[in-house]
Amino acid sequence: MDPRGYGGIAGRAAAVLVAVALALSACSGLPRGVLVQRKSPSPAAAGSIDAFVPEAVKFVESHRGLKFKQTVKVRHLADKAFSDRIVQLQRQDHADLDRQAKVLRALGLLQPDVDPEKAEEELLSSGVVGFYDPQTKELEVRGNTATVSVKHVVVHELTHALQDQWFTLPTGGSSGNDDADLAYTTLVEGDAVRVESMYVSGLSAQDRQELQKEEANQSGPPSDVPQVLIEMLEFPYAIGPRFTQMVVQAKGQAGLDDAFKNHPASTSQVLHTDRFLAGETPPALTDPPADGQVFDRGTLGEATLGMLLEGLVRTGALTNAQLQAAVTGWSADRYAAWPQGDGYCVRDRLAGRTPADTAAIRTALGKLAATHQAVTIDTTAAQPILTSCG
Repeated sequence: MDPRGYGGIAGRAAAVLVAVALALSACSGLPRGVLVQRKSPSPAAAGSIDAFVPEAVKFVESHRGLKFKQTVKVRHLADKAFSDRIVQLQRQDHADLDRQAKVLRALGLLQPDVDPEKAEEELLSSGVVGFYDPQTKELEVRGNTATVSVKHVVVHELTHALQDQWFTLPTGGSSGNDDADLAYTTLVEGDAVRVESMYVSGLSAQDRQELQKEEANQSGPPSDVPQVLIEMLEFPYAIGPRFTQMVVQAKGQAGLDDAFKNHPASTSQVLHTDRFLAGETPPALTDPPADGQVFDRGTLGEATLGMLLEGLVRTGALTNAQLQAAVTGWSADRYAAWPQGDGYCVRDRLAGRTPADTAAIRTALGKLAATHQAVTIDTTAAQPILTSCG
């Protein structure tokens, strides 16, 4: 799914939205090279998405270096039916969304009065123009008009269909490690954006001008959607293209294909491609103790640590250099979350790559605790332990 109808928003909300656009199941073993097309008794009308799909198929196959193994049908929906379909898919992951929202609330990144499901629906239902459905193996689109802004989305989503057929993308639900889920989503979306960007770069000057005009007329995200959800939605699209391009430059297409089989294990690996290429993986940490019945365990990761600390830079409590030292020095973390009263708590054990990195993380978390009453830091532990309630 490509939510960039919001004038440049690029990404998705971590594992919450993985099942909407990436919960893809295995393909059947049909012969390679079958064109992706909509089965129709009559020729596609000029200017329609159906007429563009065969062209898009050839482009994706050529620039991704793989052939489609089976036909991907195109399903057209009216505007309201399409929006309802997005909401339907998003609600399938209610349990994951609810769990993650509680963790974000405990960290102070999501206010108690926010309805995360409603916010996600607002963010996605009006902005998405097409997506590859893993369950039906269909490309679902709004209407059947192939404007310039629709064409590049078709290229993007057909890349997802190709990924599914070759690498059996996941069928939905969280792996239990949200950071690894986000890293994998970044690989998958980055690959699709990379192919899509090559298509856009090959457009005529007139088409590029028309695309810029269409994007300029698109509205931004709803004003009541929390910033953290937008940032999480943007992350894979913002980070993924550079990551996949660097993998291709270092190891060729074979290296990129291998990344789909040996996934990046953390957002640190996609933010710092050299760590992925070197095979660096997060060390195992002992789960921190909880003060209640645990409803979730997982890893926040470098990306979420950055979101947690970035507000301190805006207020002047933390310098940008201190922020960078803390987040880039991240090596691993493990959290436990439990309910407390009318809210929730998260306790997170963190480790740096070096003793100096661990000290930088401890310093940054100390600044966070000094400015947030609901945050405490265990300064006696060898590894800093953050406890936050909200």
